[in-house]
Amino acid sequence: MQPQASRGTSKQVSPRPLRRVNKGSLSISSQDIYDAVRSGKSAMVTVVDEWLDSYKQSQKTGLLVLINFIVHSCGCKGVVSWEMMDDMQNAEIISTLTKEFNEDSVNYPLSTPGPQMKRFKAGLSEFAQVLVYCCRNSLIYDEYLFPSLLSLLTGLSDSQVRAFRHTSTLLAVKLMTGLVDVAVTLSVQLQTTQRQCDMEKSKGIHDRASDKLEKLQATIKELQENREELSSLMNATFRGVFVHRYRDRLSEIRAACIEELGMWLKTDPEDFLNDKCLKYLGWTLHDKQSPVRLQCVRALQGLYQEKEFIGRLELFTSRFKERMLSMVLDKDPDVAVEIVKLLLLIQQCGRFLCLVNFFLSDNLQHIVQLRFLIFFSSKLTKCGILWIQIDFFTLYFTLIIVSFIALVILLSNSLIQ
Repeated sequence: MQPQASRGTSKQVSPRPLRRVNKGSLSISSQDIYDAVRSGKSAMVTVVDEWLDSYKQSQKTGLLVLINFIVHSCGCKGVVSWEMMDDMQNAEIISTLTKEFNEDSVNYPLSTPGPQMKRFKAGLSEFAQVLVYCCRNSLIYDEYLFPSLLSLLTGLSDSQVRAFRHTSTLLAVKLMTGLVDVAVTLSVQLQTTQRQCDMEKSKGIHDRASDKLEKLQATIKELQENREELSSLMNATFRGVFVHRYRDRLSEIRAACIEELGMWLKTDPEDFLNDKCLKYLGWTLHDKQSPVRLQCVRALQGLYQEKEFIGRLELFTSRFKERMLSMVLDKDPDVAVEIVKLLLLIQQCGRFLCLVNFFLSDNLQHIVQLRFLIFFSSKLTKCGILWIQIDFFTLYFTLIIVSFIALVILLSNSLIQ
């Protein structure tokens, strides 16, 4: 994952230096980070680099700055002090902050309507991703920064306060996405180094370079330890945050979880593209809120675009085919058109005939609906039209007629034979 330019504003704005709150201090403050994220006018890599300089000087001070930035991002007026860090567990800190929280906790940066919220969300997401990227070679594995940070976010994500839960969940899953990217890169490095080591071992004793072999073995050991550390962080985040928050009562939280799950499945199929993780997408197809269903369908589109994933998706397709077909009549037109695009992707797969057999075995009308909608959608696409706002009763009535005609044709063919 490469760090991206700030997406906070639609127009190009040249990065500017961070504003210092305390002129006498050389260290970046939590307010500095918050202002940079909120405005979207500072280069995020510069923000993270300045914070890293502070963290390298003092781990505790740097972590405290990051914690108070998170608290501020939640819209909380409370501040975590040195004494609180020394004497309190995360649960106690969160309890204290909850008491000091503004009574109207519905209003917080991520809940602000309009472009300001979108800018803040984009900045917060970018900060999390750049933080992981800048720490990928060393600080991820210091057994202090990320374990402490993710532990606090896990506790906040379980809070009754909506602002804490929403903000911490978004940060946690974005950090997780960054960790997945690093883990994939690490796995590739491990495989490459292992091949080099095996090649060196296969040489004769006289041709073998002992020093090179020792270095390769040491590198393999280090990479394996780092991969285990990453796996531990990812497992803790998945179980501690995602598994609980993908079904949160707030639809924005559920949508954020599903969006990032789609990224994990596509980025690291070896670890995530399995039935244990895919089931969460299948269950979310039934979500009551259309934005969550929409995010789920888009996540599936990303998976079905990869032909090498089709074999791993067969069981999922078989299990949730009825739901996917029924969603062509979704009450939300955006969801309906995206599910048609998903079915078109399935059609384009080399295993489409196998999928047709699945559909035919259950209900003739469903496959007729599928064929009709694929034809209908392809015609609209060729005409440059994405979707037409039509009466779904009319569409359903049309599908019934098409199904009846198809049934008559099938019966006629059988009688002729």
